Amino acid sequence: MTTDRSPCSDNKQLVHRFMDECWNLGKFESIREMVADNCPIHDPVFPSLAPGVQNLMRHIITCRNGFPDLNFSVDDTIAERDEVVLHWTARGTHRSLFLGLQPTNRSATVTGTSIFKVEDCKIVEQWADWNLLSLLEQLGIAMAPKVEEKART
Repeated sequence: MTTDRSPCSDNKQLVHRFMDECWNLGKFESIREMVADNCPIHDPVFPSLAPGVQNLMRHIITCRNGFPDLNFSVDDTIAERDEVVLHWTARGTHRSLFLGLQPTNRSATVTGTSIFKVEDCKIVEQWADWNLLSLLEQLGIAMAPKVEEKART
């Protein structure tokens, strides 16, 4: 017996498709199909990012402009009820202005976690957590403070 599964019949499938089409491939027309119009986006690196599809589209464009070869791979997925959690790895080369930083032409890899709330086959809220300092270190822009190790006596 075969089952008819629409593209949004599975929350995990919807979120994976969003990451692939919108973030990896830059198919911005897909955002409206997968994301609710007033979707809030919570990311401490971008605290002033306003809710909405247009703002999300501009945000993705900004990130992809800064890192034109930006690619997210999904390392793990957990889905319960109306939430999908992704552990991901992002890789890219800093080729253009990003966060006010001139291009370094260095490659970087960062890991992070995103949580997506899904209702009626649309992403209605998003949270992201990733390490900006790690990115800045790899780009040669910042260094984390060294912690002195106490000598054992």
